[in-house]
Amino acid sequence: MIEKALKGNRTYWIWIISLLSVIAFGISAYVQQMRLGLSVTGLGGNACWGISAMHFIVMAGFAASTVPVVLSVYLHDNRSFGKIMVIAQFLGVSAAVTSLLFLLIDMGKPQLMFDLLRYPNLRSFYSWAFFLLSGYIFVNLTSSWATLGAERKGVAAAGWIKPLLLFVSVPLAMTIPVVAGLAYTAFPANLWFVSLLAPRLLLSSFAGSTALLLLTILVLKRTTAFDAGKDLVSKLSTFVVYAASLHFLLQSMSQAMPLIWLSLVCGIASITILLMPQLKSSTSWLAVAAAGILFAIWLEKGAVLLYSPTGGIDAGYYTPAFAEISMTLGLCSLGMLLLTILLKVAVAIKMTK
Repeated sequence: MIEKALKGNRTYWIWIISLLSVIAFGISAYVQQMRLGLSVTGLGGNACWGISAMHFIVMAGFAASTVPVVLSVYLHDNRSFGKIMVIAQFLGVSAAVTSLLFLLIDMGKPQLMFDLLRYPNLRSFYSWAFFLLSGYIFVNLTSSWATLGAERKGVAAAGWIKPLLLFVSVPLAMTIPVVAGLAYTAFPANLWFVSLLAPRLLLSSFAGSTALLLLTILVLKRTTAFDAGKDLVSKLSTFVVYAASLHFLLQSMSQAMPLIWLSLVCGIASITILLMPQLKSSTSWLAVAAAGILFAIWLEKGAVLLYSPTGGIDAGYYTPAFAEISMTLGLCSLGMLLLTILLKVAVAIKMTK
């Protein structure tokens, strides 16, 4: 089936080559980090996490794109969501792979990843994140590929896929963003912040991953012949409104920072678009709203890195280095490349049924 990713028009190949160019740029920066160590980054004694750790947490949250789809199909018997099941799984796999790679570069040395296999430690945040992400990637890639193979043959999907997704994939997807977000507990915070940490991480994960899934479906509709349908898009946007509204409500109770408030304004504006029937009926406005929620969540996750632990801005606290930015862009492009290839295969098979 993978051979279908080798066929495409001129725009498709320009997109692929552009992603490969950015990936190569990121690899050169990573080679520099391997040679000189983490000194090429903006990290130091006062900042042990940077934009790589931030994107590790963001991508771990985006991996939960399978949750609303799996629950809708197997718990609420809404079979219309089955049309985008594989797309949601491929999106989750791509986000999880990207998150795992961000964890790798944040550790500094790639051989340390093998130490997580040789010396697993249940007290280690890295160990939990590594095994949960690896398990999530394996479960979803295996089940989605089997489902796609069944669709190509015109037969029913294997019976083991439903329990695997419902009892393994969903719990993993709900656990990963919480475990990944435990990095934030290293920053001094009041008890109110700590008590809201888990629900905020879950809500931001559900809102962000579903908004990303919605945006992906809209892009596929624009660039391919795949159309999920207005009813399904409407249901996804409704789910985004619920999850995002609760997330931004809890976010408004956190520390008052300019970037936090900017994130709130962007998030509320996006939710408002989704609540207005005239704008919600427009594909362009739906895409703007989904992108706005993604940007708001990304901004909220990054706000912690730009402020001192006491809450005031401190220009010397952390400044991302050029090499760190290059690696981040390279890994994000690698995730997009993986997603592009997987979606190319999925859409090709769905359109030939």
